[in-house]
This record gives sequence, C-alpha cells and structure tokens, in this order.
Amino acid sequence: MKNAVSKLFQLRKALDECEKEFGLNNYSEVERAVFSFVTANVNVTITSISNEPYFSKYSLSTIKRAVLLLNNNGVIKSEQSLVDKREMILSLTI
Repeated sequence: MKNAVSKLFQLRKALDECEKEFGLNNYSEVERAVFSFVTANVNVTITSISNEPYFSKYSLSTIKRAVLLLNNNGVIKSEQSLVDKREMILSLTI
C-alpha cells in the first residue's frame, strides 16, 4: 500500500512538471483538464467534454468558462463544425 501511495505522489510530481513546461501552472484544475482533453482527442466540443465521465464533477457552466478562458488566452481555438454548424470544434492553437 505504501508503495502505491508513493507511486501516486511520483505521478503527481511528473504531471506538475509537464504542466509547468506547457505553461499551465497558473490555470485551475478544470482548465488544465480541459486543455489535456482537447489535446488528446479530435473533434472535441463542449458537449463531448461534458459527456466524458471524468468531467461529471464539473457543471456545464464551469466547463464553458474554462473553454472560454483557454480560448481567450490563445491556448485553444474554436472553429465552426463543417458537419453541424451549431457546433464549435476545439483544438490546440499550435
């Protein structure tokens, strides 16, 4: 058990270092999670984020605020879907 807890702390430290490298250390946990989700998936929408079980602990308005902040800061971008004009596809700006 102690080894598992130690491993968990090592993973947290590694995640913290990676987030610092990406310049995410000043963002909230939900903002960092949204960034990670957008970079790890294609055709991401606010709906797909909110449907992901990991994000069930956050309200839709919290997710929308995180997306808006990341978009306004130029970390992610949103483009209208070619398939469904009502949807905005989120992606990394790089």
